[in-house]
Amino acid sequence: MYIALKHSHMLLAVLSLLCALLFALLAWKPLPSAKAALWYVLTRITGGLAALTGLAITFVGPWQHMVYPYVGLTLYIVHGVCAGFAKRMLTDPAPNTRRAMLAAQLLFLVATAGIMGSKPF
Repeated sequence: MYIALKHSHMLLAVLSLLCALLFALLAWKPLPSAKAALWYVLTRITGGLAALTGLAITFVGPWQHMVYPYVGLTLYIVHGVCAGFAKRMLTDPAPNTRRAMLAAQLLFLVATAGIMGSKPF
């Protein structure tokens, strides 16, 4: 069961990262398209499933007493908050704040992937 959860978590995490990149690319324009909101929803769905499988791995596997999963979960929550602010600003005529939130959410998501990728399996 641990192996199946680990592989599904990795798959969902990569899909979440790709969806977040597409959302950021679509929302970066001064007047974003309506597809940006769809990619935001897909990012949140795949990211939420990745977080749930990650928590399951934490409690099924040997990671309960290590700090990696909890730092990753914290960074994932901050990524979600930044992405939520960026999504709310899709109709804002001044794109600078939205772009800062998009950059921050990608930074936190890449930091999460880096921390999770650096731990030994």
